[in-house]
Amino acid sequence: MNLTIAAFWPPPPHETTAARYREIADAGIDLVITGNYLNDRVILRHALACAEKAGLGVLVASDPRVDVLMRDLDVDPAPLLARVVDDYRPFRSFRGISLMDEPHAEQFPRLAAGVAAVRAAGAFAYANLFPSHATGPYDAYVGEFARIVRPDVLSFDRYPFLADGFDDGYLADLATVREHARLAGLPAWMYVQTLAYDGHREPSAAELAWQVNTALAHGYTGIQYFTYWTPDPARGEGFQPALIGGDGRPTERYGVVRDLNTRWLRPVAAELSGWTSVEHAGDVLVGHYGERLRFVCNARFDGPVEVTLDGVTEAFDPATGSYEPCGTAFTLPPGGARLVR
Repeated sequence: MNLTIAAFWPPPPHETTAARYREIADAGIDLVITGNYLNDRVILRHALACAEKAGLGVLVASDPRVDVLMRDLDVDPAPLLARVVDDYRPFRSFRGISLMDEPHAEQFPRLAAGVAAVRAAGAFAYANLFPSHATGPYDAYVGEFARIVRPDVLSFDRYPFLADGFDDGYLADLATVREHARLAGLPAWMYVQTLAYDGHREPSAAELAWQVNTALAHGYTGIQYFTYWTPDPARGEGFQPALIGGDGRPTERYGVVRDLNTRWLRPVAAELSGWTSVEHAGDVLVGHYGERLRFVCNARFDGPVEVTLDGVTEAFDPATGSYEPCGTAFTLPPGGARLVR
């Protein structure tokens, strides 16, 4: 699997340093999606330079020229987007341009022109979709986006851990976006909720793992953390500490995500290729990869589950990178998963 692990909302301008970007890389992250007041060409180029030193890629998502061009102007986007790409192309860390976050369906033709222009300039073209509760019929919304816009990946966000419970529509959206990605021959990317904010609670370690593992069961190849740095309180929405607090100190969840990425996600993803389908059987999700591999995931984040799978003889050990003999019955912890064959 060609896995991307991304962090959205990097350090603010005064914390945009090589050391801070190495801290991102140390968490097992390989792509930074900009924001957090990195809002002009000068600071973005500085961020690209810091990322380059840390071996990170950067998806430029906060160039104000792009936002105004895509949302407010009725002109051919190609000339300006070519200049924007040229501004960042000299950096090895430059990966591409985010053209729009959460577009409405009537914006798809405009977005398609932007995607074509960025692609013609030789860069990766990105946009991120609404969840279903913010659109009309979701199957039609995602399908039309894939058909009209023809993006480089199919990405969406939905944050399931609510202050008063769980968002029951989350897994349905995960499945819908993945199915349209399969039909269009595109990689599927999703966002992981890392923090509490208005109407949402702070996720536990098991809930962080559950988001990653349910995505792998569905064949997602892009894991994007929302957010990395804690958003400024002045932005509203009641954001609480993320992986890095507003004071610049790593929270406990930074360590959880670092270990999740480096000790589990990276080694397991290196084994995965040829996703074909996912089946939901009670409290278990089973993602099928190739002819033999099955990625078995606890569909619960609040309790363990007993699993019995016929024909299983070996399980992958991410600590050693090898397969060890195992039985057909095993227990998965809350949010946990196992790769078997």
